[in-house]
Amino acid sequence: DHLLARENTMRVTTTCTVPLVAALAFPSTAFAAPPDSSADAKIISEATGGKLKATQGEYFDKYCGPVDYGAAVVDLNGDGRPEVFTNLYGSCYGMAGRQMDLYIKDKRGEWKSQFGFNGEPIMLKAKRMGYPDILIGGPGGCLPVWRWNGQKYDVYKRCR
Repeated sequence: DHLLARENTMRVTTTCTVPLVAALAFPSTAFAAPPDSSADAKIISEATGGKLKATQGEYFDKYCGPVDYGAAVVDLNGDGRPEVFTNLYGSCYGMAGRQMDLYIKDKRGEWKSQFGFNGEPIMLKAKRMGYPDILIGGPGGCLPVWRWNGQKYDVYKRCR
């Protein structure tokens, strides 16, 4: 099943030693995807403005056509409020083969996209204001690190 194979390539890990936390419920080669829950599906749909409606499925991208996707509800900073990671998979997403995003609610309670570009998010041990630094993996030699600035993720190091 190509969707399952694609989901198994999705990962969020630390670069130092251990997967971020299996409780993140983000599909990976390190741990299996949990069953889709209606609560997670509702959060994913709300965060993505209704674009994605479950933890995995197919989405119609106006530039690429139908693409597979995976999404996960996580709590990156341990505050009890959800954040949502998403990945769209397809050949139209460059050599990385995926477009990833992270949705975080702002102080007004509105979901804000943090990335929305090609690459793979890799959680680092370093944290700022409770949120982990995120290295964006992908083809090429430059792997930028993004850091939470209190309102959004910004480039912290252009290349690692």
